[in-house]
Amino acid sequence: MENLRNTAMAWRKVLGSDYVLTDQPTRTAAQTATFVTTQTVPAVIRPGNREEVQACVKIANQYKTPIYPISTGKNWGYGSRVPIQDGCVVMDLGRLDKIADYDDKLAYVTVEPGVTQSQLFEYLRERGSHLMMSVTGGPADSSLIGNALERGIGKGPYGDKLAHVCGFEVVLPTGECIHTGFDRFSGAKASKVHRWGVGPYFDGLFTQSNLGIVTKMTVWLYPRPNYLQTFFYTISDDSRLEELVDALRQLKLTGLIKGTFIISNEYRMLSVKQQYPWEETGGETPIPMEIMKKLRKSIGGAVWVGEGALYSVSRKQGRIERKLIKQLLKKRVDKLFFVDAGIAKVLKFIQPILKRITGFDMGRIADMLYDKNLHRGIPTEETIAMAYWKKRFPVPARMDPDLDGCGLIWCVPAVPFDGKQVRNALRIIKETVKSYQFEFNVALNCFTERCLDITTAILYDREVDGEDERARECHNTMLQKLTEEGYIPYRLDIGSMASLPPPEDDYGKLLEKIKRVLDPNDILASGRYDFRKDWPN
Repeated sequence: MENLRNTAMAWRKVLGSDYVLTDQPTRTAAQTATFVTTQTVPAVIRPGNREEVQACVKIANQYKTPIYPISTGKNWGYGSRVPIQDGCVVMDLGRLDKIADYDDKLAYVTVEPGVTQSQLFEYLRERGSHLMMSVTGGPADSSLIGNALERGIGKGPYGDKLAHVCGFEVVLPTGECIHTGFDRFSGAKASKVHRWGVGPYFDGLFTQSNLGIVTKMTVWLYPRPNYLQTFFYTISDDSRLEELVDALRQLKLTGLIKGTFIISNEYRMLSVKQQYPWEETGGETPIPMEIMKKLRKSIGGAVWVGEGALYSVSRKQGRIERKLIKQLLKKRVDKLFFVDAGIAKVLKFIQPILKRITGFDMGRIADMLYDKNLHRGIPTEETIAMAYWKKRFPVPARMDPDLDGCGLIWCVPAVPFDGKQVRNALRIIKETVKSYQFEFNVALNCFTERCLDITTAILYDREVDGEDERARECHNTMLQKLTEEGYIPYRLDIGSMASLPPPEDDYGKLLEKIKRVLDPNDILASGRYDFRKDWPN
């Protein structure tokens, strides 16, 4: 405790008292996630620039005080702001929120970790930019850098986030600072447009790791297409999924579909659209099959719903691409339709009439299908409502799954883009969640030509006794079974950092050497993706 007081005094001299927080509400919020955690956070510090980050890291080394950096802390379902180890001081980088550079011609922007999706969207809109960013289905006020460092997936042609960034500015665990790629050379003309630089490529060391604090990054943007179409397809027979997956792989491999796309099962679609039907089920969980059949009608009777987008130079090109997709998918799906700006405009124009006839708000549907669709680079928070699936109160206007007691744990295995492999992984997931009486809530996130991620959501109400424990046990069992079959998750929650099988080589030995050299006092995010159970020493 005396050590922490000395550290806090030193930090206050650098940051000022307003940015070294030890009050109980702040600490409680930093200790809270969408699943059970036991870690305590003694303080939260909020540096305002890179120099202050360096000074705080040097102080942490001086007093051997562990720190845990976060960007905006909206890592819901993976641990939010909570450190891996007990007793870490959270370093909140939200005040580093400057857009440091922007080039309309070469299509890039350089940002700090506090810059959010909505901030960059407004920045581009205010300038009348012809460029768009890749957005995720996460919070509009989530960090661009934070998601990229977790190797997150967004929408659009640049949906594989880490493949479209460069030029990291990194504060090392000792307080030293480096710049990756060409950025380390003063006046280097290609520093914002070349990923590799010259010599060893270090960027990957600082993603999913505890080897440095990234305080700046260049993000590449995509030109808005002259003609954009979103498209949607459904199947009502689960046995057709393998054939559909294989057909979509071909569309990705040939380059016809440039962007990422998602295929969601019925439970995923329902959890975004509504909350759990407590009244219809009489409180029974999971949803009985006869009730599920009725609910399925609200999504057109589908068991799987897919989507995607075409980014075309012209309407003529777009029509040709649409025709080719129809030819390949028409015998593999039950429904397939495309939406462009014209169709969305018609839907909104006739919406008053259709609403009187059908009861549906076609304006909202037009927004979802096109006007505010993620494929257009527009942040939206529609999918966050899924976290409230099991809550018994309505979804609030201002959603905060951490503070509202929502239960959410993600399990996200990486799977080859092959129908049989997908089916096998889904079998493991379905059998596991069924045995623990959770819904089979999954989506296939197709972001490359050869691999996809299955995003599995374990949704529950944290305010119900025993649910935290049941959800964690379900997750751990699923993770174990998946890894035994060779399906390793591409991303881990804070409770699973020591859950992967041991490597069959000297990976752990190398990682230990790197960590000990870069962080001799072990003050930075101990346990975060460092797999120290595999260290020889």
